[in-house]
Amino acid sequence: MNKFITIVGMCGSGKSVVSDEFVKKGYHFFRFGQITLDPIRQQNLTPDENTQKMVREKFRKKYGMGAYVILNLPHIEDLLTRGNVIGDGLYSWSEYKILKEKFPEQLVVVAVHASPEIRHKRISKRNPSIKDTSLRNHHMSYEEAKKRDHSEIENIEKGGPIAMADYLITNDSTIDDLKKQTRKIINQIEGKAYTRPSWEEYFMEMAQVVGRRGTCDRGRSGCVIVKDNKILATGYVGSPRGVEHCDDIGHQFKSTTHEDGKITNHCVRTTHAEQNAICQAAEQGISIKGATLYCKMEPCFVCAKMIINSGITRVVCEKRYHASQDSRDIFKKANVQLEVMNDEIEYYDNQ
Repeated sequence: MNKFITIVGMCGSGKSVVSDEFVKKGYHFFRFGQITLDPIRQQNLTPDENTQKMVREKFRKKYGMGAYVILNLPHIEDLLTRGNVIGDGLYSWSEYKILKEKFPEQLVVVAVHASPEIRHKRISKRNPSIKDTSLRNHHMSYEEAKKRDHSEIENIEKGGPIAMADYLITNDSTIDDLKKQTRKIINQIEGKAYTRPSWEEYFMEMAQVVGRRGTCDRGRSGCVIVKDNKILATGYVGSPRGVEHCDDIGHQFKSTTHEDGKITNHCVRTTHAEQNAICQAAEQGISIKGATLYCKMEPCFVCAKMIINSGITRVVCEKRYHASQDSRDIFKKANVQLEVMNDEIEYYDNQ
């Protein structure tokens, strides 16, 4: 029996990333809200929030709060004859009840959760030029975003399907972690056995655990240095031995003036995870020549130079860092292999 998976969650929780993982596994993709966009495009209207709201209200006035499911049922049934289906955009409690009654054995609800603060931060960084209606709230303030959340829960009971979800994903880390959680759920849904992590996943998860020891809340990064699949050294963001930590007494900011005249502020109290790992190896007399370094994001320029001079030949990062172009350039010149697991960019507030 083919499964109908629906992804639920508040705006900015990461539903699209989860849907994409199901699509990669061969699931037919289905978007409930497509029936809103189709008539707008047919009439050559601008698909802005006001136009979409007008169409939504028209549908719900005629069919009730379950309108999107009622209108999409024929399409859903057709897709289910072809294989498993992944649906994005189930919002209301009324829609959930209709689907549960119609597909009691086939319906599986996966909820993606993230805090309001994390969701607003993600939405604020989205590219407003992307023609995706899910990005329309990128300009909202945090207070406006919270009001939007409250309105959706109160007016369409969006929290209902989330509360009744069969699986829950907490998306408070990286895109890579979100994808791994999703793949695990796909295996559970399909009744597959446990999937052993690859060496890359294993060492990156080790770096994440090490990073939890970090003492600066601006970036609890961790690092492990590996050779022949053996961990040689670890490091995390923290002050030098015997020196106070940011978590205890606050940050120590210094201003930097760049070539273009831009001034940025950085916390200089702590030593970066990569530097601490290299220092640990030196203290213990461990050669790291030819080793691989695993870390949270692309190293800064200072760390990059230390990595090169220590003999490390490969760097694997979870994600990109917004100010790492110099590091990329020097790694290329020094023949240090740089690999980034996903293209998510880590930004630091300039304060």
